[in-house]
Amino acid sequence: MSAALGAILFAGSCLAACSANAESAAPTGTTPVEPSVARTSPTGTVAPFLVPDFDGPAPQPVKAGTAHVLENPNPGASDFKSVEYTVPPGWEIGDVYIGKNLGQTGEVAISFWTPAGVYSDPCRRTTDLSPIDLADHTHTDGGDLILMSYPQIGLSAQDGRAATEARSVIVDDPSEDEGIIALRLELTVPADLDLASCDEGVYVAWPGTRTGERPSDNHIPGQTDIIYQVDVDLGPLVIDASFRPDSSPEDIEELYAVLGSIVMDRY
Repeated sequence: MSAALGAILFAGSCLAACSANAESAAPTGTTPVEPSVARTSPTGTVAPFLVPDFDGPAPQPVKAGTAHVLENPNPGASDFKSVEYTVPPGWEIGDVYIGKNLGQTGEVAISFWTPAGVYSDPCRRTTDLSPIDLADHTHTDGGDLILMSYPQIGLSAQDGRAATEARSVIVDDPSEDEGIIALRLELTVPADLDLASCDEGVYVAWPGTRTGERPSDNHIPGQTDIIYQVDVDLGPLVIDASFRPDSSPEDIEELYAVLGSIVMDRY
């Protein structure tokens, strides 16, 4: 990585860049329900699920933009050194979310997290967290992902999310010859959701790791979230790339390009 790139510290469990100017554009934070460290366990027996490779088009990196480096301040939650990403002109670096038209109906955004677990129901939340999808997994001899509790835990099992079937993708990493494998899910927020019916009027996918930290509360009806769970030691790095029903096709393409620009530095 170039020494000219600015290292931007992560914010708690959300690993995102900070900018005072963009803060007003970011959605207002909410106070999360305090989660219990005890996690729920799946019921019944499921067959191991060998995760197929993602067969869609690979996102192409941003061609001309500004590169940023995020140093991992929380190695106790997820074991990697840093993440580099590139944003196009016109993108904002908010306190939690990186994106365009932040807080508006046409928002596209990306954020980085190391959650301890996820809410089983993002609308009606309890203090019991479901383990994240990669909490119970192994690998084939060739390194492919095998999920042992799929789809009974994590984002795959969140109420009303209509998750696509799990797929695997590779995130570039110069310290790994073949990159790092990640679990890919595409989720939606129910289009007919009445946010006022949710606890505190917000839809929260997962809490902040520590008390008082902002949760993943940036959701509106009909929103799509493309989730990468990067398989590093201790716990996965979760990358959330989201767009809304009114996001323009051009902005969604930029979002994919930012996702395609991400380079991990595990060691």
